[in-house]
Parts: sequence; structure tokens; C-alpha cells
Amino acid sequence: MAWRKILSEGYNIPERVSIFDTTLRDGEQTPGVALTPEDKVEIAIQLDKLGVDIIEAGFPITSKGEQKAVSDICKLGLSAKICALARCEKNDIDAAVDAGVDWVHVFLATSDIHLKHKLRMTREQALTKIAEAVEYAKSRGVIVHYSAEDATRTEHDFLMKALKVAVDAGADSVDIPDTVGFGIPAAIRRIVSSAKFVTGKPVAVHCHDDMGLAVANSLSAVEAGAEIIHATINGIGERAGNASLEEIVVALNMLYGVKTNINLQEIYKTSRLVAKLTGVWIPKNKAIVGENAFAHESGIHVHGILGSPETYEPIAPELVGRRRKIVAGKHSGIHSIDFLLKERGLEMDKVKAREVLERVKALGDMGMRVSDAKLKEIAEEIVGESRDSRTIFLKEFSVVSNTNCATARISLKIGDEVITAESLDHSPVAASLSALLNAVSRKMNIKLIDFRIDATSYSPDLKCEAEVVLSVNNSQEYVGEAVGHDPAFVTVNAIITGIEKAVQSSRS
Repeated sequence: MAWRKILSEGYNIPERVSIFDTTLRDGEQTPGVALTPEDKVEIAIQLDKLGVDIIEAGFPITSKGEQKAVSDICKLGLSAKICALARCEKNDIDAAVDAGVDWVHVFLATSDIHLKHKLRMTREQALTKIAEAVEYAKSRGVIVHYSAEDATRTEHDFLMKALKVAVDAGADSVDIPDTVGFGIPAAIRRIVSSAKFVTGKPVAVHCHDDMGLAVANSLSAVEAGAEIIHATINGIGERAGNASLEEIVVALNMLYGVKTNINLQEIYKTSRLVAKLTGVWIPKNKAIVGENAFAHESGIHVHGILGSPETYEPIAPELVGRRRKIVAGKHSGIHSIDFLLKERGLEMDKVKAREVLERVKALGDMGMRVSDAKLKEIAEEIVGESRDSRTIFLKEFSVVSNTNCATARISLKIGDEVITAESLDHSPVAASLSALLNAVSRKMNIKLIDFRIDATSYSPDLKCEAEVVLSVNNSQEYVGEAVGHDPAFVTVNAIITGIEKAVQSSRS
């Protein structure tokens, strides 16, 4: 809503925008990503919970597995409309329609670059092919969405002619693809305005992020009246990716006051699911869904946040299914340390708290990250509290692995009892996680809600970070973190830290 009044004076902003999610089609075209039909069904169900209007489920002609995935999704009875991609070829269109879709997304390039070097046809031949394909798709009883591939490198008058031909042939909506991310906001605004005038139909944009402008270009299209935005979860896609769905819908909601059907609280859950199933890591500094999007270390910022979150947060993290995170580090202030210590059930006077702060800053100056476990260790050393007083203590941990599997053995001291468990799994991390949960579950009800591990190997000194979200005995959710050099050991320590937080909270 921040800019709605100003923009409404000079732009044609719609009241509502439909979200056309192409995670399962263009998103899967991310190099190295291959989803099984089962993966696609799981993501589609979550996209429907998220509230996307159209799910582009795939490109059926490409493989039997792709056709099965699209067909399986069509049978789910989702609220979203299901769409499939097709070239302007009868076989492609038939494969899409036969899968049971509501929409068919037909495309043919219109730029001279593509016509000459890829399609080897004249402009007149392209127009004929567009008309024939759209007419045939309409005859099959589906909604037809036509895309002029490489639209932003197409001569403007010819692009408008191609769109008009598609509409005259029966297309229900048209799409302006910025296929190689070559558009700029002002140009996108001009193209969309012309397309709306020429076609009189809903106009969509499909923006790629080669120049880092996909979201900006998508929003500029809305300023010109575009009613449909193509996007992917986490911005995945070919090369540098597509426009990021989560960034677009939050910007539309908060900055433009434009309505979508998206349930914002499902954004983070959807983001994590897509990251897990595609194996595409989310950058820590990514807007909305990145690990650091709602994390604060600077003492000045934390002081402001604790007084009023809006001082340094544009939106409440809960709005998108996130939680705020205060981090200890070299930039921390006394307010940060006070908050973190109290959160961990540690009360101490200001003198000792400042001593903790100085130790944290010294570690930061050495290039070290201060994890939850390390902060607690520092505080306990300063107040003279024995670490053995913790509820749960790791006594023994070992992992034996080969190329096919791993066996983990773990011994925990929980209260006065020592519990040992072993587990066999496909990797050291999985085996360690299973062994730990087997051991802990004998004394308490642990529910692991979310799990993330990052390992970087830019140098021989491997550094790992793990974060878990869990509940103990049906308590509220708690976050446990750990850092170190071994992924399995770091995972175990993160879970133990989370359990400690939950137990400490229940005692306070």
C-alpha cells in the first residue's frame, strides 16, 4: 500500500493479479534439477495450499514421466487451474490436453533472432503457425494462453501483430516473455500497455533474472495493467532463474496494495519444500525466504527491534511463516546479549553480561560465528555453572561410513540415565539424526519440524552450520543451532541445543 496512491495517478494498476506458478515447468528446467512425478505431486499440493491461481505442471511431450506427472496432478482435484506447456504443434497440444489440463500454454518465438537461427521461418510463416496452433488448441476445449517467446527482443510492431493474431484465433490471454532477461522496467511497461490496447485480453509477463531485474520487470508490468504474473518459488529456473513468486506477492501486497489469492503464511513452508525436493540452495540473503531475511546481529538494530520491530523490519516475519532471529556476533550490543541469555534461561548481572559480550566480540574478531551452544558455554563459564548440569549431555558419538551407507552410535546422558542407540542409514548425517532421535524419544516426545544444514568447502577448512526446529512434549517450537567442521556432529549438537531450549523454557 506504500506507493499505491502515488502510482495510481499515472499507472493502470489492477485491483487483483493472478499468479501463474511455473515452478514445476520452468523451475524444473534449472540445470541439474529433475523431479519425479511423486515430487511434482507433493509440490503441486503445497502450491494449491499456497493459493496460486494457475499451476503450470509441466511439458507433457518431453517424456512419459512428465506426462504422468501432469496427469497425476490433474487428478488431484485442486482448486488451482492446471496448465501444461506446448509448442505450436498438434502433437504437443494433444499431449497436454490428453493429460487432463484446464489450460494449454502454447508458445512460438517472435524475435528475428529465434525466427532466423532456431525456427528457420519467416515472420509470415510464424503468424500462420500461431493462428493454426491456437485455433487447434481451442478446438480441444481448453483455455489457451499464448506466449510470444523472446518478446522483449522482438520488433515492437511485429510483436503486437503476433499477439493480435493469437487473440483473433481464440487465445484467452497473452504472455510477454522476457526470455533472456533483456527487458528493463520502462520497456516492459510500454510493451504491456500496447498489448492490452491491441488485444483487449488479460496480459501476463514471464520474466527471467539474467540481469537481476525479473521482479522489478514483473512489478512494472503490473503498473501497466498486467493481470497475470508468471513466477517460480525461490526464483528458480533456467540460467539465473525466474521472477521470485514470494518477492512479487509480498511486494504487491505491501507496497502496491494489489490483491492476490496467495496465503502469505504458507510462503516459507512452500519455499523450504521446493528447496528440499529440487536440491537448489536458498541464498542466506535472499529476500523473504533467506535465512537472514529476519535475522539481526547489529546492536543498534537489535535495540530498535526489541523496542518496536517495525524500526528495522519492513514486515512482520510471522506474515510469511517466518520467525525473528537475534544472532550473537562481533556487532552485537548489550541488549542483544541480555535478550539471548534470558531466552536461554540464564540470568546474570550487567557486569557479567558485558563480560559475555566482550568474549563474543573477541571471537567475532577472530572470524568465528558464535552459535547458541557456544554462547551458552561462554555464559556458563563466566557464572561458574557446570556444563554437566544440562538436561541432556552428549557422552559418546561415532559414525562409520562407506560409499553405500553409514552407521551411527550415540550415547546421551539424560538426567541420571545414560541411553545408547545405533542407526543405519544412507549417509552419516541421516544415520546420526536417526540414532539421536531414537535415543531421545525414550525419555521425551520429540517432533522434528524442520531441518537445514549448510556446508561450504571454499577452503580445506570445511565449515558447517545446522539449524533445526523442534518441539518437546508438544511444547511450542524451538530453534536449535550449531556450527563446526563435521556435518553429522553439527546436526546432533543443533538438536541437543534445541532440546535444551525447550526444557529450559518449561522450567522458567
